[in-house]
Amino acid sequence: MSVRRLMSSAICAVTLLCAARAPADDTPDSSSSVPLYRKFKVSIGYHYSRGTYGNPEATEIQYVPLVLTADVDRWRLQGTVPYLHISGPSAIVEGPNGPIQTTNGTSDGLGDVLTRLSYLLPMRRLLPAAYAELAWIPFVDLSALVKFPTGSRSKGLGTGEFDFGFDAELTWVVARLTPFASLGYRYLGSPPDTHLDDVLVASAGAQYRFLSSLSAGLLLDYRGAPTPATGQRLEIVPYATWIVVPPWSVDAYVSAGLASGSPDVGVGVQIGYSW
Repeated sequence: MSVRRLMSSAICAVTLLCAARAPADDTPDSSSSVPLYRKFKVSIGYHYSRGTYGNPEATEIQYVPLVLTADVDRWRLQGTVPYLHISGPSAIVEGPNGPIQTTNGTSDGLGDVLTRLSYLLPMRRLLPAAYAELAWIPFVDLSALVKFPTGSRSKGLGTGEFDFGFDAELTWVVARLTPFASLGYRYLGSPPDTHLDDVLVASAGAQYRFLSSLSAGLLLDYRGAPTPATGQRLEIVPYATWIVVPPWSVDAYVSAGLASGSPDVGVGVQIGYSW
């Protein structure tokens, strides 16, 4: 999933943290006397996926990300440091954070480090008071990201090149229901002797709050094909978020691939601590 709001995002997470931080300061009555909003989170996760990606043999990926997130006022800085274990044929496959040039056999080690900087636009402050609280007015989150080539290309843990990207995410809060949609673009670095096309990324879904501590949602995630052989990635991802005992939380999800560039099946969990 956007392993971009719940896992990368974490994967994620994972996906509506902009909605969680928006009500604190995105109203027309906010004043300068309100204390500066700050929140920090550290989480560890586990992701497993298996798919053929258009190849005769299947590739299995195990991904263990350490995710650090800092929210200060309208800004968010997030870093993901992953451990990666891959088994399968030599190919270009879609990993949790972008294309990976795998080698034949089994490899493990440090994967590609991902950093993301986001800003929550003050949309509602720009509107007349009569319109500022209407449900159809979305929260808007803008993000820029950099993938560092820390995963070894010779071991089949990355492409050995930098990737860059940007996203725009819209989130609506309608009582217990939170629909969301995002659109972005990735500029992919090409390894030697292989050309990777830049790709469009998009997602849409909704989350429902059953209890104050329990929410669940459904996400449809799309990523364009970096090569004709790899194919497009399209997944459907049911997920749930549970605040076990504040400040501890657990996110869990499963995924099913709907296109040739997707893993056939995936499953993941993330445990987080916030303060």
